[in-house]
Amino acid sequence: MIISRPTFAWMNNTKFIARGARSKGRKAYFRKFGPAHNQWGMMKDMLNELVLEQRIEATLPKCKELQQYAEEIVFLAKKGTPYHDGLVESMLTSPSARHILYERMVPRYRDRAFHFTRIVNTWQYRIRDAAQIGLIEYVDRPGELRPAAPVGAARVQHVAYEFLATRRGRRRHLTELQEHLAKGRGAVALDSGVLERRPMGAQAAPRQPAHPRRPAPPPPPPSSSSRAGHPQSGLARPAGGRA
Repeated sequence: MIISRPTFAWMNNTKFIARGARSKGRKAYFRKFGPAHNQWGMMKDMLNELVLEQRIEATLPKCKELQQYAEEIVFLAKKGTPYHDGLVESMLTSPSARHILYERMVPRYRDRAFHFTRIVNTWQYRIRDAAQIGLIEYVDRPGELRPAAPVGAARVQHVAYEFLATRRGRRRHLTELQEHLAKGRGAVALDSGVLERRPMGAQAAPRQPAHPRRPAPPPPPPSSSSRAGHPQSGLARPAGGRA
């Protein structure tokens, strides 16, 4: 088994915070996380519970610290290599959590590159120490607090409905919808009702200015009389000097 340590975030930099405090017998850690030898174990237990339950309640600082590892395990699991699978195995403590990660979450986030989690501040405070309470959950699943921004084919369908719903949606999503429709009907997952109304919207002609400027008339061609002299006065132009 490959044992990995966190390579970023607050935990990796605690040794640089109040460097001489530990030698003097003082606490040099944030009280919400506990001493350094307990922090990574606590994060692994919370991460394992989050994958199993898909939503947990904790203090807000712990939710913010846990979010980066919750994002990272999905990112590593989508790689699908033995090296990245070993990293995932070292971060999740139970086989059931790894089964849920590979069998359910990796196919769910096939089209989503990142931002798999959501933190919600519940604006509640724990009685014993007045700590802020928050929620952290995985998105794109039944029972989530609110729907996440769609991706993939759902994004194309969402853009089409928003385009046909309001004038604001028309202005906002016109360019994106035209890019999707340029790929052809087979590449766009749209309903038949949307495709029937499509010629009235996305394929409209480009807008013309309200008051187009008329082109200036071309200048008249030079005549032979203007070269020889002045046509208005009839005087001949001198050969060697000014008129």
